[in-house]
Amino acid sequence: MFVAVERNGPVRAVPVKSDKLNDLLPHIIRFVDKRSHLMTDQLQSYRTAGKKFAAHEWVNHGQKEFARGDVHNNTAESFNANLERAKLGVFHFMSRKHLARYLHEVCFRWNHRIPELKTDKDGDLKIVMKPMPVLEKLRSLLSKAPGCQIRRTKNGGIMNLCFNT
Repeated sequence: MFVAVERNGPVRAVPVKSDKLNDLLPHIIRFVDKRSHLMTDQLQSYRTAGKKFAAHEWVNHGQKEFARGDVHNNTAESFNANLERAKLGVFHFMSRKHLARYLHEVCFRWNHRIPELKTDKDGDLKIVMKPMPVLEKLRSLLSKAPGCQIRRTKNGGIMNLCFNT
């Protein structure tokens, strides 16, 4: 899967066939602004794609480098950890066929958090992400529902029909 996330911001995640440039580049271009300072791991596909952005730095996990000053991809790793926890505690199994749906669910939760400034034990300010209240999440979800219906298929599945553009 490919994950693009802004620090303290939204995430986008999609299943991809492989980590080859041809499979990743369309998603990178779709989700990442060209003016961005891209931060990735050392994957060669990212290094090639990074030339299309304002700046690109990477950390080399193979050399046990996970952060270099402000350069890291820990935000994406944090999203991946949330996905893994959802897999273990909620989904139990994620099929390849429905992987996009699982990713949308975890992205929705991630994107519906509220940043809150907290003081840590050293007196430094840090941002802590708190879950959005349930009614606000529901309001956000339902705001995208006009013109859509959920129906059962003949074999008992669920079909989403949206008539708006």
